[in-house]
Amino acid sequence: MSTLLHIEVSPWAENSLSRSVSAEYVTSWSTVHADGTVITRDLDQTPVPHLDVEAISAGFMPETDRSEPMAAKWGARMYLIEEISGVDEVLISTPMWNWSVPSVLKAYIDNVIIPGVFDESTATLAGKKVTFVVAQGGSYGEGTPKAGWDYASGYLRQFATAMGATDIEVITVEFGLAGVVPALEGFISHKEASIAAAKEFAASRAAA
Repeated sequence: MSTLLHIEVSPWAENSLSRSVSAEYVTSWSTVHADGTVITRDLDQTPVPHLDVEAISAGFMPETDRSEPMAAKWGARMYLIEEISGVDEVLISTPMWNWSVPSVLKAYIDNVIIPGVFDESTATLAGKKVTFVVAQGGSYGEGTPKAGWDYASGYLRQFATAMGATDIEVITVEFGLAGVVPALEGFISHKEASIAAAKEFAASRAAA
């Protein structure tokens, strides 16, 4: 029986492009894996805390020396690590904000990466299919005025690669602000085409 960890980030609920594309993935995946399990972690509804000195220090001292708050924060981090380590596939959908990922997603990644527990040496994501859906307000591809400004996709791919994954895909949805921002009014058709292509690709990847 296969298990998919689905991590959502966007606060826009039914208006979220990243959520709409990831929904296509989950629907297709669930059809193929009728007896499978989808674990959903919504970082907008239940964000993980940003690391503080107690959470970080807990990893550098014996368990018996940890204070009660340290032990609780260490336990919370280990829960996240055990969750992502125990699944077959990982799907993370997120908007791109200010050229990078939202802080709630960065906080999640910071929490799971622990030297010697979940890092480059452990290759914990080896053998897992990892898919990212990244929704962008504009377009940052080669040849566009803002080419190279997308620091979200590369960061997410680096995270998965460093943790040992080799089956990695970043599905990008472009021009999310077309029809919202006047300057992008002429790109509504591009937005619609990008959404359709992303959903089609997500469904086919999930079924592969």
